[in-house]
Amino acid sequence: MNRQSPFVLGGVPAVNMNVRHRIQFSVGDAVFYICLPKSDGSCRSILLVRDIEMGLARKHACADEIGCPADYEPECGLSGDRDTALAQAGAECLRRNGIERVRTDGTLPMIFAAHLREAEVEVDYDSELAVFDRRTKTEQELAHLREAQAVTEEAMEFACHSICAATPDAEGILHDGDTVLTSELMRQGITSFLIGKNCSNHHDSIVVTVPHVADCHHHGSGPLRAGLPVIVDIFPRVNATGYWGDCTRTAVNGEPSSEIFQMHAAVVKAKADAIDALRVGTTGGAVHHATVKSITGSGYVMGLPPEGAGEDFISMRHGTGHGIGLDVHEPILLSDGGGEILANEVFTVEPGLYSAKFGGVRVEDMVAVTEAGAVNFNRIPDHLDWR
Repeated sequence: MNRQSPFVLGGVPAVNMNVRHRIQFSVGDAVFYICLPKSDGSCRSILLVRDIEMGLARKHACADEIGCPADYEPECGLSGDRDTALAQAGAECLRRNGIERVRTDGTLPMIFAAHLREAEVEVDYDSELAVFDRRTKTEQELAHLREAQAVTEEAMEFACHSICAATPDAEGILHDGDTVLTSELMRQGITSFLIGKNCSNHHDSIVVTVPHVADCHHHGSGPLRAGLPVIVDIFPRVNATGYWGDCTRTAVNGEPSSEIFQMHAAVVKAKADAIDALRVGTTGGAVHHATVKSITGSGYVMGLPPEGAGEDFISMRHGTGHGIGLDVHEPILLSDGGGEILANEVFTVEPGLYSAKFGGVRVEDMVAVTEAGAVNFNRIPDHLDWR
């Protein structure tokens, strides 16, 4: 596919991060972005927005020309539906510029693709469009991610300290004063803490222990107990910048079992080994292989429990990590098949071990990969006792 050919992006920048990243402007209504390559290798960009958004867009959006649907009304006129009118105008803008074929990404709404094709503009899917741009972070983006992770760590210290400082009753159930400390209550507390830091907690947090911990993405339910590990995974979005934090720690109120001590030591070692393997030019698959080698070298196994396995079966059941930025999960994965790592990519590194009987342990940091080596954005410890 010709990477120098015209391309389009479209959607609501407040939720479509490919569009937001390209135009550096967020709004709650759909926009349509056109890139027309010039002979000198640069791009002439046209951004179509609602008429009432043109003032702000002209001040803040990254585009050479800012227009609205009325500027590109086709002969048949514009629909009274906003998104349809925008799609019609986008197609007319391309027609006036003599464009008969464009590339787009996987997020372009069907309404735009349909009206382009109706206007006899061919639409090709480009799997790499907007992906490379977002993978390599600018210095400003790195600063935004550092800030997001710092706030996430503050929330983590609050949550883990609350768990470890709670009072167990005669049955080992944790209490905060007269209130039973549950996963749900702890997650509500995390959300309230983050709101106070001008962050959103779109996907909730994870505060999980036995028995739900064997399901790695279970958010947790019910009372928390002394002696059992609680995995706390917090991934908020900073409202001012749109960038995400993502951090996991494991907390135990009281004395952990010997199995949890050993699992925790293996997970912390695997995290360190994976971070050591993170470098420009290697692959996400190679980093995951370093995790696998570390986990199996500590005497554990990879993969879901086989049929008939008992509750004491312990394994790591997921990849090592993922890219992060304007979305909490971005390409590439640190997992089997993960591609080549670029300079200034940022990843989570989050090995874990899980057992329906003993509980689970996961520890997660955010790490930037620079030409000089891996830079860990985390500062808080990864111990079990947070008192």
